[in-house]
Amino acid sequence: MRFVSLKAINLRCFAEVDYRPGPGNNLIYGANGSGKTSLLEGLYIASIGKSFLSSRASDLVLAGSQGLSITAEIGDAGDFGTSVVVVKKQKAETQITLDGQTVSTASALARNLPVLVMNSRAPDLLGENPSNRRALLDRSLFHVEHGYIGLWKEYRHALRQRNELLRNPSTRSQAHYWEQKLAEAGEAINGCRLAIVEAINRKLASSGIPGLGDGELRFDFSQGWNTDLGLAEQLRVDWERDSELGYTMAGPHRADLSLWRSGRAVSKKLSRGQSKMVVCLTMLAIAQFIKDAAVAPVLLFDDLSAELDDMMLGTAVSNIQSIATQCFFTAIKPTEIQSLLPIDTPMFHVERKQPPNISA
Repeated sequence: MRFVSLKAINLRCFAEVDYRPGPGNNLIYGANGSGKTSLLEGLYIASIGKSFLSSRASDLVLAGSQGLSITAEIGDAGDFGTSVVVVKKQKAETQITLDGQTVSTASALARNLPVLVMNSRAPDLLGENPSNRRALLDRSLFHVEHGYIGLWKEYRHALRQRNELLRNPSTRSQAHYWEQKLAEAGEAINGCRLAIVEAINRKLASSGIPGLGDGELRFDFSQGWNTDLGLAEQLRVDWERDSELGYTMAGPHRADLSLWRSGRAVSKKLSRGQSKMVVCLTMLAIAQFIKDAAVAPVLLFDDLSAELDDMMLGTAVSNIQSIATQCFFTAIKPTEIQSLLPIDTPMFHVERKQPPNISA
């Protein structure tokens, strides 16, 4: 699947913008503040119903406007017609339709067209809160395993039930049922995560990162409980400790990823450029994983050249091209990346609009 067209009204700096990208690589360029990132944001909102930058609708709406509207036409590589997605946001309300039919949840919308985005925050993924790394895996797995979101709902429900029981230790006899439910969903979630981590590590092992030195680079996956025990047994062993704490310590909600090379943790020892390369390759491994299992995702790269030297940028673009899917790149000047893309890559110039002249 791919974007055929996008029309955004009152999105950030745009009163209105119409965009018809090509089916492969696309280059969006313009000065700082002209709206390049906002255009990518519009594509992302059309895919998942929300922004990758802000959860507040007020941040997305053009100043002085009551709401925004995004209309996207999506289609596949064949001649099977297209679908139209419309997303409207006004204050705290979001309305989504697909071919005129109301879509009740963002997850239902996201199944139609997976979109992965990499922006200036990418290098922070290696050092920030573990919940963001878990979320990356889980968002990706949703596109591969449509029952995955159901697994998470089952797990969260059982976790809440066990936590309630922990606050009243006399209910220990009632906990067995919920611990079994928690363990069944948790083990299934863990198995799915392991599969995608293995795919990421294969990509890191086969793609050399310039300037990083020798040694195999890979993510170590901590599942959130003792690997020598099943989750059900771990929960049983931890009951007394968890009762004192008032919450469940062990489980997939405590999982994390850490980057290692040659037996040493290196997440906090990389430069910004090296971190960005690692995250780029990680995203590409995820993209290939989704493509192999379901449908090729659309890839959004905001200012890819920032913090990457020429060699790193060339390596990144070469790996991106290997996915063979619709890609969007932004740049201040097209020359920053144009020579690395196919000669027929469509370009879209975003011009900075002058603010309205408001009298005092």
